[in-house]
Amino acid sequence: MKHLILSAFEINGVNLTSQGLWAHPENQTYRYKDLNYWVDLAKLLDRGGFDLLFLADSYGYPVLNGTTPDVAFEQAVEIPKNDPMLLLPAMASHTDQLSFAITTSTTFEHPYANARRLATLDHLTGGRLGWNVVTTSSAVVCELFGRTPVPHDERYAMAQDFLDVTYKLLESSWEDDAVVADKAARLYANASRIHPIEHDGPYFSVSGYFNCEPSPQRTPVILQAGASPAGRRFAGANAEVSFLQGKDAAMLRGQVDDLRAAAVAAGREPDAIKSISGLSVVTAPSRAQAEERLEEYLSWVDPEAARTYYASMTGIDLKSLDPDASFADVRTEGGRTQVDRYRDNTVAEATADFLRRGMRELIVVGTPDEVADEIAALADYTGLDGFNVTPFVSPGSYAEFIDDVVPQLRRRGLLPTEPRRGTLRERIFGQGAVRRPAAVSTAR
Repeated sequence: MKHLILSAFEINGVNLTSQGLWAHPENQTYRYKDLNYWVDLAKLLDRGGFDLLFLADSYGYPVLNGTTPDVAFEQAVEIPKNDPMLLLPAMASHTDQLSFAITTSTTFEHPYANARRLATLDHLTGGRLGWNVVTTSSAVVCELFGRTPVPHDERYAMAQDFLDVTYKLLESSWEDDAVVADKAARLYANASRIHPIEHDGPYFSVSGYFNCEPSPQRTPVILQAGASPAGRRFAGANAEVSFLQGKDAAMLRGQVDDLRAAAVAAGREPDAIKSISGLSVVTAPSRAQAEERLEEYLSWVDPEAARTYYASMTGIDLKSLDPDASFADVRTEGGRTQVDRYRDNTVAEATADFLRRGMRELIVVGTPDEVADEIAALADYTGLDGFNVTPFVSPGSYAEFIDDVVPQLRRRGLLPTEPRRGTLRERIFGQGAVRRPAAVSTAR
């Protein structure tokens, strides 16, 4: 039986996915500006055997019909939020095994500056770094950066060019033995082992030396979450971990199969990409108590804030659609992941589901034994490699999962009895798998 990958899903802001839940008495996310909050959370996850803390991010905020609704500010819908990248060195310095994944955009960043930050963080974390690659779609972000919107599929073409030059920078400029650091010989690096790179692509041009020496992983673990055909092709060629977005087990099983097929189509092994789905857990001594707690959590959701949140991700105002229409007919140049998940529903069904669940995928409720059994069944049926644990309240949801559910998963052989060690890539693919296989051949 394979061991599951455990990831925690966070943003450096007030709300995560259930808009309005920030005000719950048990929720501490309003402390997002307090570094101690993040350090304590990282230490909790490290103690609990989590492999990864994934920090989603975006520059944007909600805009509907040309204005930002007051509810966005009142309920902190995607605004305010801080840059999560700056949290990593502090969290890494207080943890031993926990890895971290940050999000940057291939549409609005430059490959050279981004690669330099990634290499720096991979050094400072000792190789415990992943990079969630996103292709930003928000019109408001285009306005903030003074850029023209890029059509959906072209964003993925741009992303591929971005990654192609990033691989060259991180993998090809410095040879493995370039750094000598010999004080007696007064030689830090061997100039003959360091090379300029040349890249003249359709979107990005870079010529010269990369000014960071090789980090433990060179290229951080590549994570990605696109569900459109273009997104799946991009994942097939590049991703090592893919975040899936299905609202039930059958949809997720289909997405796992599609992901494996995309890897094969790109000339890779079907298990070269590990699949992870969001998972929210509510547990209690009895199922009835757990179900009651779930309803109490969901009672804090603000419907208008939730609709605003959906519009910020997709560019679609749910109120403007015909409730009886099929969601399969909805089109957008914005993010399509949260559109594709409802392709088999009517607008009314999709709206009701999103207002209740937000962006959450799987919600498992019951006693610790029942929750562990359902997680095991989900992993077996879908073929998922792991779960992105999405809390209702933080840090309480994580603490309950660690104290009550993790021991049950270990007893079932779904988690190792001792936390996995090494770089993030080794934790995912096994000891010795430090480098990205597809990139090893590109190093000089």
